[in-house]
Amino acid sequence: MKRSLIHRRFTRTAALLAAGLLALSACGSDDSGSSATVNEDEASASAAAAQKIVDEALKTPTSIVQDAPLGAAVPSGKKVVFLANAVSATIVIANGVEEATKAIGWDFEKVTYDIANPATLQSAMTTALQMKPDAVMVTGAAQSLFAKSVLEDYEEAGVPIVLGGSCPVEATGPVVAGPAECDGEAAVGRLVANWFIADSGGKGKALYANVTAYPAYVAYGDAFLAEVEEKCPGCSVKKIELTAAQVAENQVVPTAVNALRASPELKYAIFDNAAFVKGIEPALRAAGLTDIKVGGRQLDEGVLGALVKGDKGAWTASGYPLLGYGMVDAALRAILGTDGFEGNFIAPLQLVTAANAAEVEAPYNEPTDGLQQYLDLWKAQ
Repeated sequence: MKRSLIHRRFTRTAALLAAGLLALSACGSDDSGSSATVNEDEASASAAAAQKIVDEALKTPTSIVQDAPLGAAVPSGKKVVFLANAVSATIVIANGVEEATKAIGWDFEKVTYDIANPATLQSAMTTALQMKPDAVMVTGAAQSLFAKSVLEDYEEAGVPIVLGGSCPVEATGPVVAGPAECDGEAAVGRLVANWFIADSGGKGKALYANVTAYPAYVAYGDAFLAEVEEKCPGCSVKKIELTAAQVAENQVVPTAVNALRASPELKYAIFDNAAFVKGIEPALRAAGLTDIKVGGRQLDEGVLGALVKGDKGAWTASGYPLLGYGMVDAALRAILGTDGFEGNFIAPLQLVTAANAAEVEAPYNEPTDGLQQYLDLWKAQ
């Protein structure tokens, strides 16, 4: 594979990305939003506009976002290696990659690493390259963790590294920007913001607990804050920053509950991932907080069960298996040098509330015929 093919359709202007993130981060101070006086007409207008977005997002996605035909025949005899870790989402994504590669007759292998130990990632990348793959796939890892010497080896071998579920991604050298990068995270943040605006009648006050150690959560959070700032003059958000250590030590819920107790005017709690809020309902009750609506990014079984029982919060959902299919799509286009990468960036999203929770399953995988839709684009049956 020639270097020009790896770069094709991927070059993104670093200055634009940096400027965008800086502009969004201006909304990420401890407190953002309205003054004490709320204009009722403005609040109603904000809520009505947001409700239209929410109503559309409650519908189950029926189509993948990629719509560009592959543009060439699927080559035979190829092999991909997936770098796996113990993160539950990564396991589901790997299953999606395996399912898609087997559907087109490719070989699939895995190499494991410890996400908490960057040195093991370098070792895994080296091991994967020694297996003579046609593409290697990584998800969730920060691009900054890739060692220069390893990248040079991949560049020399002409093997693309498809990086998905990470943000930001700069398509440089052998790195290929896969699905669910910054554009996708921003879309999720805007959707959560519109739910908050609509549900609060355009005058809500929220706590946002942002785990800033992960760039993807920063992009999601910046978009959430910017959307509220722009579209809801009657709303306000208090942001607290959490560390990776607090996540590992299960301190997200206690920290958020303490912040809510200290600011009783806050009636919403927004999070980066449903996996972080296990046990939040009993913690809120124990603190005497019975009127807090909880929501955020990436629904799981726990919050889905609460929504089915009538919880008043909301969570976004996107299919991790679909992310795996999208990574294979990116690998195909990189190997063949064909167009259409842009179709990978934003995964189909659904907003899940008590209104539609009974119709949703977790792990989430919509559209259910997503793989077939990709196969149709690839002309592989």
